Amino acid sequence: MSEQSSFKVTPKMIIALLFIAIGAVFIFSNSGDATMHFFGVAMTMPGWLWVLLLLAIGVIIGSFFPWFQKRKK
Repeated sequence: MSEQSSFKVTPKMIIALLFIAIGAVFIFSNSGDATMHFFGVAMTMPGWLWVLLLLAIGVIIGSFFPWFQKRKK
């Protein structure tokens, strides 16, 4: 007897794919160089790399503060 795994597309998956598509368009539209001035230091790199760096920082900070996770009873 073979087991079949049913694959369902959920609303969360659709929303996640939508955000991924919007993020990809945003990244590809910001491919030029961008300069950030931080504490007197000027750093220049492609705009999409800044977006990726800030996203990574946001994910790291968000993982430290799990406000929206369900609490254990």
